[in-house]
Amino acid sequence: MPKVAEANWTVSPFRLGSREDFARLREVFEHAGYTEAQLCERAGVASVFELWPSNTRKSFEAIVDAQSLFVRLFFDGDSVSANALRDLILPAHLEALLALELLHPAPNAAEMVSATISIYPIEDLYVASDRVTRLHTTIRTQAPGDIVFSPILPQTRGFLRLLPRERCESFLEVCGGSAAASLVAARRFAGHATAIDITERSTRFASFNAALNGVTNFTALQGDLYDPVAGQTFDLIVAHPPYIPSLKTDMVFRDGGEDGEQVTRRVIRELPNYLRPGGQFFIDCMMSTRKSVSVEAHVREMLGDAAEEFDVVVAQGATLDPLHFLLDQAKEGRSAFADLEQWRDVFLGREIDSLVLVAVLLQRRSGPRSVITTRRVQSPLTTGGDLQWMMRWQVASSTWTAEDELRLLSMRPRTLPRTELRSRSRLTEGQWSTEECTLVTLSPFAVEATCPSWYATLLQWCDGRMTGREHLQYLRDTHAVPDDAPEETFARMIRQLVDAGLVEIDEFRLPDATAMRETLGVRERARGSAPVERAD
Repeated sequence: MPKVAEANWTVSPFRLGSREDFARLREVFEHAGYTEAQLCERAGVASVFELWPSNTRKSFEAIVDAQSLFVRLFFDGDSVSANALRDLILPAHLEALLALELLHPAPNAAEMVSATISIYPIEDLYVASDRVTRLHTTIRTQAPGDIVFSPILPQTRGFLRLLPRERCESFLEVCGGSAAASLVAARRFAGHATAIDITERSTRFASFNAALNGVTNFTALQGDLYDPVAGQTFDLIVAHPPYIPSLKTDMVFRDGGEDGEQVTRRVIRELPNYLRPGGQFFIDCMMSTRKSVSVEAHVREMLGDAAEEFDVVVAQGATLDPLHFLLDQAKEGRSAFADLEQWRDVFLGREIDSLVLVAVLLQRRSGPRSVITTRRVQSPLTTGGDLQWMMRWQVASSTWTAEDELRLLSMRPRTLPRTELRSRSRLTEGQWSTEECTLVTLSPFAVEATCPSWYATLLQWCDGRMTGREHLQYLRDTHAVPDDAPEETFARMIRQLVDAGLVEIDEFRLPDATAMRETLGVRERARGSAPVERAD
């Protein structure tokens, strides 16, 4: 077997080879069946994300072919025997791996070989990063602070699920890391994508990933946030910044200053210089609430003088107690128990009430109109398309008059398929009587809304065939509502159902997110497992 690279920590744990080198590597992976579709078929799962961590699956326990060998090397970060490499990989394929210096001897393990990096097949792409496990078998020295975050972990999975994906010409990702979002954009919906990261290591990984996928409408730049693109503007800007509260920066991808917002504040404050009118900005991070000021108000504070130029849609996730969060971090070895008292003083001094996981979509207005601000509760089924739908709906309907609402009566509403209606009944004097009805959905957002019992009749027949006015007449005829029930009230009710994502109308169709959820392995949880927004 040819000699492999030494196990040293370097800025670039690979060689940026020629176009032909990378094309051969793609051929090696495809020949071995190391693709997302083939891995998922073998494991019987919908998404490659469901294969992580390795202890949740059994499909690749034994190394029996090149596919399982690559899973152990590049997905799990295991060492494999040199004999297995010789027996299961064609000599020319082994040479392709060695040409890019992707293998080296496992330290203190004779005749064992490790991969220098991880490479994951995600969304018809290959995305490389530093290994997330067993770094001691990869390097002889301690990993430095510029380690490149793995795209297979839940944080990146959520970021990609919530990533806006409507067609745009110019896409910018700051805090780019491995550039997973930029590569998806370049491949699927952006004319050109640019990824910026402050570390040289991440920038080299981003360039490696672009070359590995043959993506040419992409640029990787190194610099502090927007500095490398000074004077340029973009249609869509996204960020997945470091947001963990930290007293010092040990890991660049993770540590976000004392309140976790050190980088986030700068990303949002400087945004107006780089986002075009009509353009959108998306950020997935953790923010704080202070003195009971809402997250959406906090975002507007970060925008400063440009606050009234931007629409704000916030999809709120879990809310965390600050000290409990830091205690959990200490239990996991990511911070020190001795620092908890100092943390208490930091949170009290900044008047931080809670930490909130959020996905925020901003849109810069392109004309003279009032901007909108709204907040929803995200669920595991919420996607970036849902955020963009909510933005369009809120902007369009924010100026509606009563006459505009009446137009809904001529439209044909459809109940969305994940809508549930629950009822609670009580047995009184031998008769069941309904005491409460509740509408529940997790898609597009998590909503729980109390409603009259006759909603069951209405939503049953909302299949896109009857107009709102016909529905109202049917409810009158069946005495579900009074004969003189006003059209204005019924139209307003339809508007509220659309706003909650319980029904849709042709003018504002929700995106079909089925393919996206399958790609990212999003499974529908039991109804009560996510926070919900009350809409009484």
